[in-house]
Amino acid sequence: MKKLIIAISLWLLGSLALIAQQPAWVTSHPTDDNAYIGIGFATLDEPNYIQKATQNALNDIALQIATRIESNSFMHTVDIDGKSKELFEDKIRSSMVSYLEGQKLVDSYQNERNYYVYYSLDKATYENSTQKHKRAAISTGLDYYNKARKALESNSLVTAVQLLGKGLEAVSPWLFMDLSTTVDGNRFDIPAELYNAYIQVFDGLTITVNQLNIEGEAFKPIKAPIAGCLSRNGSVIQNVKLKAEFVMGSGEITPPVATDYNGTSEFYVTNITSKASVQEIRISIDDSFITDLPVSYRQLIKKQSWPSAKITISLAPQQVTAYLNVSNSDLSSCEKQITAILANQHFTMTEDPDNAMLFIDLSTSLELGGVVPGDMYDLNECLCGLALKIYNNESTALLLNYVVDRIRVLSPANKTPEQTEMMCVRELMKRVKRELPKQIKNLTLN
Repeated sequence: MKKLIIAISLWLLGSLALIAQQPAWVTSHPTDDNAYIGIGFATLDEPNYIQKATQNALNDIALQIATRIESNSFMHTVDIDGKSKELFEDKIRSSMVSYLEGQKLVDSYQNERNYYVYYSLDKATYENSTQKHKRAAISTGLDYYNKARKALESNSLVTAVQLLGKGLEAVSPWLFMDLSTTVDGNRFDIPAELYNAYIQVFDGLTITVNQLNIEGEAFKPIKAPIAGCLSRNGSVIQNVKLKAEFVMGSGEITPPVATDYNGTSEFYVTNITSKASVQEIRISIDDSFITDLPVSYRQLIKKQSWPSAKITISLAPQQVTAYLNVSNSDLSSCEKQITAILANQHFTMTEDPDNAMLFIDLSTSLELGGVVPGDMYDLNECLCGLALKIYNNESTALLLNYVVDRIRVLSPANKTPEQTEMMCVRELMKRVKRELPKQIKNLTLN
């Protein structure tokens, strides 16, 4: 018992000693009028906990610096939406640590769970080092701006946006500072000018099309190309990818293509897959344009302001000619009813198999089974079936294979063969009329 008491006493003394050794800065953030103070910690079970604690301390310093926004800075003077402001603030904080110079480790402390560090950065030292970075940011940003303006003047839109994005990347760590200079005797705010040029890059852009209305046929291509021309104030814009897509109806169109020296992209409708009588295609700037921009600034380009143009497609009434071939006719009375169904599904039936778009093969079968005894009279068992196959007459591709197999019909034994056949046809066609029109309606003719 005495040993246990001694052990507990030693543990308590050790815990008190640890508490006594904990410096005040661990729980109370120090302040210094002449220095930025950064406190950081990491748990001991984290990999590289010393580096993690150091990183957190430097982040603490960076946050203090970044919140001291100068009155003439971009972040203070430019009215930007919440998302854009949040983007720039995040970039400032994430970039600031890599630019810190002159910070010193003042103290460190470790308990049984965490590791703490105390860093200090002299404000005068920081100010001297940042003036060098500030001058470099102004010079680099202005250089990108001037190059971008020249690119815009020559209608090199992609190059201009890329240069403006790179300029914003270069100045982003210092947006809380006044990054203005003098150009032609006037104050020139580098980040503000870069930002405004970047988000206004699509102003004045238009897309015109070579034709507003075209005619087409369902399940067929359109031979003549459609084209969109990208321009600004009457001058064509080269090397920007345009895309064409169905916004009403559906179909297949050739992939996006960059505008040529005439500012034009050509597309071909390779297939119209909708039967809608009126359909629309929209030509606009392809989304791949975004991938050419700096990742963190893509959201500043509002795609809803991108230009577009529409082309209306009017479908000519489709006349699909079909030839019906009867390869087997055990139930000959089915032929007339099948022909009526096919004609009602907008096929034009023809007697000329060579000029028909579709070749339709019909086969009906009738098998006599045994005799089924009845209370009043015996019944003949009949097994009847139908197979209808529709082929593309040009490619011989099978488009539809409709089969009704061995429907059982019981006919009184005293009925004539003609009467028995009519009973079989009636029962068989009940099912065919219910199923076949739906399948023909969904038929893809190409």
